[in-house]
Amino acid sequence: MLGLNSISEVTVNTLSYSVDQGRYGASQVNYVTKSGTNQFHGNLYELWNGSLLNAADYFTNATPGNHRPRSTVNHFGGSVGGPLVHDKLFFFFDSEWVRIALPIVTPTIVPSPAFQQYVLQQLSGGQTNGCGSSHPNENCLFYQKMFNLYANAGGTPTAILGCPLGVAGDGCANRQSVSHSSDDHEQVQTVRLDYNVNEKDTTWFRFQSDTGLQAAYTDPINPVFNALSPQPLYSFAAGHAHVFSQSLVNYFNPAFSWYESLFGPSNFQKTLLAFPIVLQGSGANPFTPIGGLDNTWVQGRRASRFFINDNLAWSRGAHELRFGTNTRIFRLNDYDFGEGTVPTATYANLQQFIDGVANTASETFPSNLNEPFNFLNLDVYAQDTWKVTRTLTWTFGLRDTFNSNPLNPHDQVARLRGSFNSISHDANQPLNDAIQTHLGNLFSSTPLAKLQPRTAIAWQFEPKSVLRTGFGIFSDILPGTVADLIGTNPPYDKTFQGGQLGSVGGTAIAPGAANSAVGAIVAANQTFTLGFPQGQSSLPPPAITAIPDGKLRAPYFMEWSLGIEHQFGTTASLHAQYVGTRAVNQPYSTQVNGYQTVCQGCFAPFRYTQPTDPRFGAVTQFSTGANSHYNGLQLTAMKRLSHGLQGQVNYTWSRCMDTVSNGGFLPFSAGGILSPLPGDLARDYGPCDYDIRHNLNAQYVYQLPIKVHNHSLGYALNGWQISGTAFWHSGVPFSVLSTPYSAINPITMQEEGIVQGSGPQFASLVPGVNPYCRHCNIPNVTQGGTVQWLNPDAFISAVDPSAQIIGKQNVPAGSCYGGDSRQTCQFGNLGRNALRGPDFLWSDFYLTKWFPLTEHVKLRFEGQFFNVFNHPNFGLPSVVQAGIPGNPSTQTGFGALTYTTSPPTGLLGVGLGGESSPRMIAFQARLEF
Repeated sequence: MLGLNSISEVTVNTLSYSVDQGRYGASQVNYVTKSGTNQFHGNLYELWNGSLLNAADYFTNATPGNHRPRSTVNHFGGSVGGPLVHDKLFFFFDSEWVRIALPIVTPTIVPSPAFQQYVLQQLSGGQTNGCGSSHPNENCLFYQKMFNLYANAGGTPTAILGCPLGVAGDGCANRQSVSHSSDDHEQVQTVRLDYNVNEKDTTWFRFQSDTGLQAAYTDPINPVFNALSPQPLYSFAAGHAHVFSQSLVNYFNPAFSWYESLFGPSNFQKTLLAFPIVLQGSGANPFTPIGGLDNTWVQGRRASRFFINDNLAWSRGAHELRFGTNTRIFRLNDYDFGEGTVPTATYANLQQFIDGVANTASETFPSNLNEPFNFLNLDVYAQDTWKVTRTLTWTFGLRDTFNSNPLNPHDQVARLRGSFNSISHDANQPLNDAIQTHLGNLFSSTPLAKLQPRTAIAWQFEPKSVLRTGFGIFSDILPGTVADLIGTNPPYDKTFQGGQLGSVGGTAIAPGAANSAVGAIVAANQTFTLGFPQGQSSLPPPAITAIPDGKLRAPYFMEWSLGIEHQFGTTASLHAQYVGTRAVNQPYSTQVNGYQTVCQGCFAPFRYTQPTDPRFGAVTQFSTGANSHYNGLQLTAMKRLSHGLQGQVNYTWSRCMDTVSNGGFLPFSAGGILSPLPGDLARDYGPCDYDIRHNLNAQYVYQLPIKVHNHSLGYALNGWQISGTAFWHSGVPFSVLSTPYSAINPITMQEEGIVQGSGPQFASLVPGVNPYCRHCNIPNVTQGGTVQWLNPDAFISAVDPSAQIIGKQNVPAGSCYGGDSRQTCQFGNLGRNALRGPDFLWSDFYLTKWFPLTEHVKLRFEGQFFNVFNHPNFGLPSVVQAGIPGNPSTQTGFGALTYTTSPPTGLLGVGLGGESSPRMIAFQARLEF
């Protein structure tokens, strides 16, 4: 992590009831940056890692013909600080640089060369010499262009349902583990000045520049889809302390920062010329999406943030009073309005892929690719820490928070007049009467204030034992990304869906083909744009996000704890603590205009045949009614440095239950469920996405007791230190779902299923069958280069992706298991997050030696071993859509582990997307003076 060289102290408070800390609950992290002194001091350092020092990823070794990706980490820098005016003015400067060749390992499934030829022949009417010369077949030409993007279509043959080639359908797809590398660089410059104005006034100023280029996305199919993100950050902070008297001090801290974080290809037009859409599949074992993440670019934000903190500390007898204010003014220029401008086409099964038929296709048409939003967060607080007796301290305080209604200064906000259920659904009402336009605020109203009382007691009931307890209410803020939901409403931002299950028509995947789904979407947008301001009826139905009725309920959570700490001797202590939380009014969203076309009463709660309001496509209802509960027991044993050894061991048993995790905005994992079924939020109550029942971690430092008196030998052998960390936790939960309904209606020849609706379509559990089959090998199910985790015969999909024979009747593929009826076409009985992934085990090791060069200069050498035992830690299963027990063709790849995961302590940290799960070794040299 860049910037660490400029930090002198970090404190992490995992449990605090102090009202001067807020805006978010849970942990509070405080950084104190280095400053100059009356003596010059500083350092120079370099850390290096290369491919030869890294082990291979588990799946790289498990995949024949693969190789380790190129990897280099070169992290270097230095700092210097000292006096400008003795005892008066001091400076500190730090410069840090990092250059990374990011190692990336990506599992992929690609169409085999034989299958590519097969598809082209089908699309060209059986021709073998092209896609037609006199009358070119646009669908065929589009697929030909797409297949040319596959630099490598080889790999391990893998079965895919509906494949007409190979043995048991394994001639259509190949599984690969692709190793590649991308270059990242970043540099941070920090300057701090400290000025002792007089005996009563001190002030400091800090400037920081953080610039660089991140490889935001590296595509495993073709580098033309790679994306980059330059992310400059400039910040300024200052502090002024004024001493009124020995008992009254004021601290004033203003700050400002500006950053830009935009993501997209370096040449987007070239990327779109190579492939104009994103094509992705659903169901079991679809091909890896082609087109990269072009449907999300350009995304990101520019943000300006102003902070003003003022704190007054007043000691009066047994009372320590604190008063203060914390203000944040936030200007966000949101670029996510451009997401979706590149069409996304989906196919539900292999036959649709072969025929060039889009199950759905969607595209967004924004008035502007970005919009500004203003936010204000204002907190005031008062607190008293009362020393009731020599052994009893009582802290109590009140914090009051105001979070403004997010404002678009261009008045480009549109929304319904209330929640979706509260508005009129008269199909003859023009949309420009149903949708309010030219609004500034995202919500109709927001709470003026949120009171947060907090209290805590510390009681030293015997000389070496302390009891601590507390209770507090913490306000939660809605993230700025709420603008992405509500701000992207028609007529300023229009999204339409075509394809077989779309609402505006079209069937072909290829944009230029006859009856193209993308062409239908473009035509729908033109019709809507012209007709909306004129109040025309029967306009193409756009997608929209609805707000809650009345005043927005502010999310908050309550926290309580009880702990005992006992000291043993002078260097050891044991701390036991219970912590509980309950969060309420947490945000979530549901698709409330969905419907199904299978049968009356099927797939409750979705309506049959018609949506609630045919004027709209998908309707996302934003609400604040989710909740969560957490209970945890924390044990910490600590030994401070003595006899060359210090260490700490922490164990936590916890249970976290909720209806939606991460505030309903960002999934914790790829399979995280953010959108419950409409009107069925309670059905999703289950383990949090990050519910880890057992968590054990440890850290240690040991000075090796080597004392060699010979000067030469002692110089080499004395002063060595070993240190390290160890982490173990039980697996995180995930869900198992049914295959989506995809049968063809024999009368209309249209695909049926759930339209404009989303939510967890759970599978069912077979009673009495062990759901796990860890590291077993199941014929025709377990694919080469993967690790089996679930028992496929323990789960039943509500929909059978293969054809069925019921009695003497042939039931088409994609129908409900057991035939289409109200009894069989229902979501399964499995709950959200009912299964658990693998445990996690990780250990780092450091070997350090100091070499004194002069009286004031020393050299530190360190070897750093990340995941020292090279233990593979597997992520969650990639395919969690169940099949039918006893039918391996519907279960291929189900419940298998295909990738590894890394902790935040890895050499590459988190967020870069690099493969740092195998053992990585780095060497660091640091000159300190």
